[in-house]
Amino acid sequence: MQHLSENISRFRREQNMTQDEFALRLGVTPQAVSKWERGYSLPDVTLVAEICRLLKVRADSLLGMESVHLCENENTVVEREIKQNLIAEPLRIEVGVGLISCITEGLKTDYVNECRKKLAAETGMLLPVLRIRDSLHLSEKEVCITSYDQVLLQKEYVESDEHTFYAIIDETVRLCREHYDRILNKQIVKRLLDNLQEQYPGTLDGLVPDRIGYYEVMKYLRAEIAQKGTLRDLIHIMEELENMIQA
Repeated sequence: MQHLSENISRFRREQNMTQDEFALRLGVTPQAVSKWERGYSLPDVTLVAEICRLLKVRADSLLGMESVHLCENENTVVEREIKQNLIAEPLRIEVGVGLISCITEGLKTDYVNECRKKLAAETGMLLPVLRIRDSLHLSEKEVCITSYDQVLLQKEYVESDEHTFYAIIDETVRLCREHYDRILNKQIVKRLLDNLQEQYPGTLDGLVPDRIGYYEVMKYLRAEIAQKGTLRDLIHIMEELENMIQA
């Protein structure tokens, strides 16, 4: 239990998240997170997957079961950075050091999730979890937004306040919407389909992944996005795909 408590605290700090921010993203109270990290209680098992996603760690690492190291001195902070840098991400925001404070304060609000809900309601698109990090390669108030290392936007801002944070997130959501056929991957597809099955049981029975894999669905959805710019009618999209398979 103590090992898990220490790991939650350490991995949270490595992600530069406060207890309040972590609790907000996880949907629990800051008091609950505090109790976990002090070893007074354990998170519910149903939260483990989401905790791992937010902290960007594998379950075995979170539970202290990982034994394979990437560094000679077993420096866990460096190992986390190496793992994060190995794979290009769907959406990544890099900011100059002059914008760190406004990003930190902005993340304490629920603005990203509000934008995520609005995007879902308008387009059926799921905004990926945003990884935001500072970069010494950028000027103080410069922002670089990338998708799988392709630069979508590089821009310098005049101010560093809450309005700047909102502007950066708005730009990111706009770019996500415009480039969603590129951003979409199998993980996002699975989440979209899991939600569809949860909201409308039976919709995907015997179809995914029994008769068609997530990769094939991803290709079909990419074509739908390119043509229509929306995935809101996912029920009929999947029915059309099933009909194509049967034909």
